[in-house]
Amino acid sequence: MTKQSKILNILYETAHAEYGSALEMLAACKKSQSPSLAFGYFHHSKDEYIHTSTFFSILAKRSQQIKTNEARKLRFRPYFVRTKGYISPKGFLIDFMKIKDFIAFVYTNELLAKSSFEKIHILLGPQTEDGEKIKQIMNDELLHHGMAKKHFLKYYPKLQPWQLMLYKTREQIKNKGRKLYEKNLKFLEIIFQPLYSIISFFIGKIITILDLKEFNRKNKNLMEISARSIL
Repeated sequence: MTKQSKILNILYETAHAEYGSALEMLAACKKSQSPSLAFGYFHHSKDEYIHTSTFFSILAKRSQQIKTNEARKLRFRPYFVRTKGYISPKGFLIDFMKIKDFIAFVYTNELLAKSSFEKIHILLGPQTEDGEKIKQIMNDELLHHGMAKKHFLKYYPKLQPWQLMLYKTREQIKNKGRKLYEKNLKFLEIIFQPLYSIISFFIGKIITILDLKEFNRKNKNLMEISARSIL
């Protein structure tokens, strides 16, 4: 894999991760009973949508430098947030997590996101226009992390640092598992694609030798068709 391909794949994955975060925050906003929390979730969601748009705009610009058939693979597909594991099949996190665990999830993931963006920032070039956009996103992630921390200090003053470390470790393991799943999915696709092509070829051949006149019912009285007919 070339450096350019690596950068494009990272941008593509990160864009879907940000889109998944936007949906999670919007769901939390809708479910919140507190106006101040709902307001915070809404603005967090808005920022994540903007981040998604930013990543795809960078991706679109850089995709012009590669072959068209490769660029098509980098199109935005909303349902990928589930297949890639950024949204759980069970539903949104706010639906089945305790509020404390959900805030902890936000707290740790914003730090992990910032760490990832630092690497992207270096890949794109700190002094470039794209690098400046990533830097702004990093600032937003720190702001989100700070808001979650402020909530913790206010509502969960007895929460110990080691507990937050456990949350962070758990999310790191999940992220590694997600990447492993993605790699296995691509590997299986490479293995089974020739098999799918062969099956499709033989099905096409079988269809060409079938007599399909039986299915032509144009200008025919259906009441006169034999009871033993396929239709």
